[in-house]
Amino acid sequence: MKNLKFILTLIICVSISSCGDDTSAPPFTLSSANIAGNYTINSINEEEEETATSNSGTVVNVSTTTFVGDSFDDINFILNANGTYTASGKYRIVITETPNGGTPVNDFEIAVFDATGSYQINNIDNTITFNPSTGDFIEGLFTVITFTETSIKMTQEETDVDGGITTTLKANISLVRK
Repeated sequence: MKNLKFILTLIICVSISSCGDDTSAPPFTLSSANIAGNYTINSINEEEEETATSNSGTVVNVSTTTFVGDSFDDINFILNANGTYTASGKYRIVITETPNGGTPVNDFEIAVFDATGSYQINNIDNTITFNPSTGDFIEGLFTVITFTETSIKMTQEETDVDGGITTTLKANISLVRK
């Protein structure tokens, strides 16, 4: 009886441990052919931090500004397989500026855009560089965080130094295929 229990337990353990996920699909490769399509914005947010460096080397936070987009109902962002894009639409941006030691100030604006340009994909670094030729929508180097058949999540970080003032921008954008 002990042997029967042992064999039954062994069979159950082997059956459970041998179960695998045979249906796992290969990862979706970032390429111009795979990215081609019409997208809308799911979310967009930016944070801009401005600091000042004194002659003695002390760094002081001057202000932090956040930009959060919403109301993306009328967005068309078309990425073509030939490395070009068109983008048009409008959305609302909620702006919160917080000066060092001050009270946050809230405002909003409507971003309206009609843009064209090109993009290049770098599979080694998992990045996309957007180069606008007309309009003002998306520009620069973005690191792709997630890329699936239905969505793209990207992030961008830039630093600009002008004299003793340093501006650091961190942006995130999430696109959903229509």
